[in-house]
Amino acid sequence: MPRIRKKTSRRGTTRQREKIKHKVSEHRKKTKKQARKDKAAGKLVQKKSKKDPGIPNNFPYKDQILAEVEEQRRQAAAERQRRKEEKRTAAAGNDSNDPEKSPTPEDIDVDEKDGQGFDGIMSLRPAFIPKNKDNIAQERIPAIPVFAGPSTLRDVVQKADVVLHVVDARDPAAGMSDALAEEARGKLTVLLNKADTVPRESLVQWLAHLRTSYTVLPFRASSAFMPSGTPLEPPNKKAKPMPKGDALGLAGLWAYLDDLAQTKDSEELVVAVTGVTNAGKSAVINSIIGSDVFSIYNAHMASSAKGPSTTISAQEVVATMPSNDTRRIRFIDTPGLQFVRAASTTDQEREAMRARDVLLRCRGRIDRLKDPLFGVTHIVARADTQDLMLAYSLPAFLQGDVTGFLAGVARVSGLIKKRGVLDHVGAARVVLRDWCTGKLMRYSMPECTPEWTADGDTAVLGSVRSRKELRSAVEVKLVKMDAGVSDKRDLEWDVVWGEDEEEEEEEEEESDGDGEEEERPVRPEKRKVSFAVETERR
Repeated sequence: MPRIRKKTSRRGTTRQREKIKHKVSEHRKKTKKQARKDKAAGKLVQKKSKKDPGIPNNFPYKDQILAEVEEQRRQAAAERQRRKEEKRTAAAGNDSNDPEKSPTPEDIDVDEKDGQGFDGIMSLRPAFIPKNKDNIAQERIPAIPVFAGPSTLRDVVQKADVVLHVVDARDPAAGMSDALAEEARGKLTVLLNKADTVPRESLVQWLAHLRTSYTVLPFRASSAFMPSGTPLEPPNKKAKPMPKGDALGLAGLWAYLDDLAQTKDSEELVVAVTGVTNAGKSAVINSIIGSDVFSIYNAHMASSAKGPSTTISAQEVVATMPSNDTRRIRFIDTPGLQFVRAASTTDQEREAMRARDVLLRCRGRIDRLKDPLFGVTHIVARADTQDLMLAYSLPAFLQGDVTGFLAGVARVSGLIKKRGVLDHVGAARVVLRDWCTGKLMRYSMPECTPEWTADGDTAVLGSVRSRKELRSAVEVKLVKMDAGVSDKRDLEWDVVWGEDEEEEEEEEEESDGDGEEEERPVRPEKRKVSFAVETERR
């Protein structure tokens, strides 16, 4: 029967109210679930700031408060204008003292808009900086020139008097090369870099183990030459500059190089710095010289498609000994070691070698690999099971059981798909992200070796935390790994560095030039159809 009387009540039915409640509940559940997934994936969630409601209209003293606020704003604007005038006057007075930089009538701005109508050059005035002793000392320091180095690894080793091989202290054996040790026999020195990323017990045992075969020195680069931030964090432009003279083991390294220079007849000592990719070779040279000479690895640059993220060709820089200004030392920064690909290997061996190389070099966003499971398989096979359980708060799983480990990580991180299916790939990306950012703090122990330290290691070992201190640290997942083995593959001795990059640049330039000359064909039929569709829509 049709409704005769018009509906006057706005009260809804119970069915409508329950329907709205159900929609709100489902929306909140969905939002919370997405927030948990974003937090597990490491995404930065920006919370919406609440808007200031202002002063209520029925407040009795609203007009007085608004007048006070307006007066404060006016005073602040006047203060800013006064400071701007003082700076302008100081800059003009500083320029007037110098006859060569005396202002001309064109340089003086008499417009009321303070030069806003110009093209942006005349309106930009340098800030007045008082000349003190520190500024004068910085101006007198000359720039350190950088020269092109040898083109191949063989030429570098033959030219060098000392081959300083940089390895990662977290897994030193994996960064060694039998071919390089054989070629540079008698002048190879191992530098245990990143000494502050491992427990003190591990560092002591590795020093004693490697010193049975080589000369080994512990080291940690200066804070100013360490990679700033992670690929997940945006670069902080307002961060304070880090110190350049806080390197650990720098005094022992200079003393060792000074002793070698005294035994040599010539006045110049040539030191070649080698190592795998991202071992910290450029950062070591910058820390030794105390200046930002070579560009270091940048996580944000590595995640982008343009520009190299590591050293691509050999470069040389000359410095003087701190103890004797007449003696010079020439450092040669080299790209990462390139190994010859083994031909007679099985698919399983190639997969394990690929996982080893990717995890050792840790170049770029390895968590974005198309198939991240092979890397986690290598980690679980080498890592201690109990340490993994404590690091990720997981239930017990069998030794080397990758499926059980990833299932536990997926449950803890909330990576569950529809119908309760666990997201193993997402869990593998979480583990690789922790590995790449250093949150998964790993270390290894060599074979049974008696603890033995030199006198110069006291300063470095005193700054390194013990295993107990690292386990109690916040946001650190300390995991013990099985020690790696030295690489048995041969090296690319005669491959010229930088040739591939030059060929790629030439191909890009040729393709760009061809694209400029050729004209793209126009399809009038498609244009007619789209115009007709737009006309109908209008």
